[in-house]
Amino acid sequence: MTDRERAEQVHDLLRQADRLRVPGHRHTVETFLGEIGDLRLGLRRLYRDLTGADLPREAVPRRSVAASFQPGSIPGTRATVAFRARPKALAARA
Repeated sequence: MTDRERAEQVHDLLRQADRLRVPGHRHTVETFLGEIGDLRLGLRRLYRDLTGADLPREAVPRRSVAASFQPGSIPGTRATVAFRARPKALAARA
């Protein structure tokens, strides 16, 4: 692949990135995600052309759900329960 072809490929990818539209009333989330997917495929292809190897995929570190929480009580639990019980307490007083 010549330098000119690489420059055209980079230019095409930049043009694709410039045309990305945030989801709204005219552009759905599905089309937006599809455009991002196309851009990612083009970038992977460019990386493969430049280096001769596929982009290494990094393993996502996995944590168990239980390890995400600190031991002990969850902060704000009492306040949340009291706030949710407030309408019942007000109705009982009336």
